[in-house]
Amino acid sequence: MKEYEAIPITDPNPATYLQHSPKEDYDYTLHYFRDAPDSRIDFILSYREVIDDSDDASETTPIQKTGKELEARNKRRVFEENLEKKGISIERESYDKRKGHETQRIVYVKLHATKECLFNYGEQLQIKKMLRVDPMQIFRDEYKEERGCLDWKTFSTLHGNEKFYKNEIWDEMKNHKISARFEQKKADRFVNHDQPGFFSTSERSYIVAYILQETPYTEDTKNGNNKSSVGIEYLLADDVYTSWYPLHDGPYEMPGTDTQEDGEKVYLNDRQVLSRFWSDWGQWYKYQPLNRVRIYFGDTVAMYFAWLGFYTKLLIVPAVVGAMVFLYDIYSIWGNEVVHSVCYNETLKAEIICPPCDTENCVKSTKTLGSFCSLFMIANAFNNGGSVFFAIFISFWSAFFLEFWKRYQITLAFLWSKADFKVSQEPARPEYAVTCDENDVRYNPITLRWEPYREQSIYKTLTGISVVIITVFVVLITLVSIIIYKIAVYSTFEGLAQAGLKPYASTMSSVSGSMIQLIAITVLSQVYAWLAEKITLWENFRTETEYQNNLTVKRFIFEFFNYYGSCFYIAFVKGNFIGYPGAYNRIFGFRLDSCGPGGCLGELAQNLAIIFLGKQILNNIQELLLPNIKSWMSRRRSKKYLAESESSEEIAVKVPHTPAPWEADNDLTEQENLFPEYLEMVIQYGFATMFVVAFPIAPLFALINNIVEIRLDAKKYTELFKRPIPINCMSIGIWYGILDYMASIAII
Repeated sequence: MKEYEAIPITDPNPATYLQHSPKEDYDYTLHYFRDAPDSRIDFILSYREVIDDSDDASETTPIQKTGKELEARNKRRVFEENLEKKGISIERESYDKRKGHETQRIVYVKLHATKECLFNYGEQLQIKKMLRVDPMQIFRDEYKEERGCLDWKTFSTLHGNEKFYKNEIWDEMKNHKISARFEQKKADRFVNHDQPGFFSTSERSYIVAYILQETPYTEDTKNGNNKSSVGIEYLLADDVYTSWYPLHDGPYEMPGTDTQEDGEKVYLNDRQVLSRFWSDWGQWYKYQPLNRVRIYFGDTVAMYFAWLGFYTKLLIVPAVVGAMVFLYDIYSIWGNEVVHSVCYNETLKAEIICPPCDTENCVKSTKTLGSFCSLFMIANAFNNGGSVFFAIFISFWSAFFLEFWKRYQITLAFLWSKADFKVSQEPARPEYAVTCDENDVRYNPITLRWEPYREQSIYKTLTGISVVIITVFVVLITLVSIIIYKIAVYSTFEGLAQAGLKPYASTMSSVSGSMIQLIAITVLSQVYAWLAEKITLWENFRTETEYQNNLTVKRFIFEFFNYYGSCFYIAFVKGNFIGYPGAYNRIFGFRLDSCGPGGCLGELAQNLAIIFLGKQILNNIQELLLPNIKSWMSRRRSKKYLAESESSEEIAVKVPHTPAPWEADNDLTEQENLFPEYLEMVIQYGFATMFVVAFPIAPLFALINNIVEIRLDAKKYTELFKRPIPINCMSIGIWYGILDYMASIAII
């Protein structure tokens, strides 16, 4: 029986597992420089080039056929020279593939931040580290001495059975220590300041990424001119480098046990711990190891999963209540007086109702009240006392959910030493800093530093607002087009000679219209996502938080109308302006859309089911398939090195049997920001609160989806994505305001 044990989360040395698992097949020494075994690889840059060996096979030289290739080589040279001046050590690995008289080469540039570099930028970026003296320990001792009857251990035990529901947040509260912003002159006051692992691997990645974003890559930039030629993003856009990423700590697969003796512990790296005890589907009912997620992936990723887990946990109550209300709705159909009269009273069933047409052939299209029995059943299933009770319940739940999350969020910020994090303390984005002149600075009284600053352009702000307004009008035009389509389909079916199809005219037009609406929503979302990102980059906000907030507002306004426009139309507009028999209102010759005899609530439920469930299914399929497809394509290109070199005459010159860690990570899917994940959940939250009267089992489907979503997203981050660059945060940001806004609409 093998026993797995993780490296202690408080261990300051990221290389501890090297000493603990010497029998493991994986070679962890590859995570260090070949010529400097103590230098850990913090970041990887990769690029490709073509070399010519036709003249001298013993010495290959890069081809310089075009000015672009020569310019790319010169930019790389200057960029890497500047990195070394900032304290970044560099080592290279290259692999070649011969094709005729040319050799195609892929080069991996390994970066290591020296201790002096880490200390300088750790202070500049205000990274917090634990202090040697812990004032909180004095408080805990005094509290325990005063209270006596309750301590942290007792409280943690009462909170839950740790065997099945281990919650690292409570463990961290028991051992929490005070942190402070790192300062070089006071380095001796911090825990393990003289150890190689003083800065964690994610903090080292954060520092190196910031250096890459602020380093110039042209000669005139070094002399003070052409300040726009700064940052790795521009080099990636010009194909000077093909990718940049921090290395994962090792493989995510569990180590083999064939070399381990019985009873011997198998030590895991952080990635294996997260893969085994977090992203594994068998862990769906357990607490998430948020502390390890934060240390490995950074604050933003951990905060997202904390919010998603909290939201999922609180969905249990409305899911259960909603399922009970739904069952009551189904049961109440048979005792509903209106349904009984329409469906079972022979006298009323034969009553001829007012025909919906206003032409000379009205008499030919007369219908009896009994022909609408099924529509009355559906409508009255969602229009009773149970639905009213559930609407009131959801209003209270949405308000309590936000308040409880606010408390939990503040607790996490305190435990993660981010409670005093403010945007004013956040450093300027490199893309913003390079556009500021020497005089564009201001003194920050909080950080006590001079920082690049320039007033935001009114012209750019107005342009951004105009783009949002125009795209909202595009959504409204699309919605009107679909409404006209529904009217046309309904009129076509009503005019058919086959009397058997006429009762289904409303259903056919509604279902087909909702399907088209779902397709339109998906396409417009992709187009506007690209447009919003380009506009926000052009506006050039000062900090990463400001950039993300403005991008979020732009996209959410669009998505709000995109997803909820048709639902609001059916719920509040449809059927209110149709006119009356003999004087119906028309558009393009077609009579305005109207609700069926049972009202619009049944159609709203149908529309919600198609869009809400269809969106969840499409998103899960996309999240499951796309990363795997992209990773497979990347591995395929990596084996061939270049897509166009598929000749059987090619010979691999220098290819290792087992991919090195920088090669394995290069084949992973590029990391995306968390905006799509938040947007998906917030849109779901809107469906589960604003229109819950028409679809009471929406919270149940949301709960099932979120249980899958947590493990699916965790698997993407641990197994399929490149390791993300950590970003500081103390909350979910502007998403809380958006949730509050949607809760207010739901209550109204």
